[in-house]
Amino acid sequence: MKVFFTNLRKNSENNKGFSLVELIIVIAIMVALVAMLAPQFTRYVHKSYDAVVTRAAEDVLAMAKAEAAFNKLKQVDEDTPGTITVRARNGNGPIEIILENLEYNKKTGNEAQTEFEDNCGVDSNKSSKTSTYYVITIDGSIHTQSGGPEVEINEYS
Repeated sequence: MKVFFTNLRKNSENNKGFSLVELIIVIAIMVALVAMLAPQFTRYVHKSYDAVVTRAAEDVLAMAKAEAAFNKLKQVDEDTPGTITVRARNGNGPIEIILENLEYNKKTGNEAQTEFEDNCGVDSNKSSKTSTYYVITIDGSIHTQSGGPEVEINEYS
């Protein structure tokens, strides 16, 4: 046992740390890992920005279906489709819901928009940095669009 501790003391006296080559190799490996993972990380961040708007649009779509079924959400002008736009304000801000040519609870304009936003449960404190937007069109049926191409059509009576 005495020999073991003697050898241990001798080894610890000769140990002066890592060599410069070892440190450079470790740093090079870390740089390579960061270079490979950074693009994937940024993709995940952008997906999360889009997910905030997508989730808000899903909530608004559900609310629009329910309110249209109870005749609380109607077109103002029957010849012009009504639209609900869900987007991040200016592509970099809180989620906003814009009603156009729609009447909600027999109210129009900003009053209808404010009441609809309050009732649909979208958190106005959440913000997103994305240009993704959703347009819900109401013209006897409800159509949703995402950034232009149609993604879903749901009819109600």
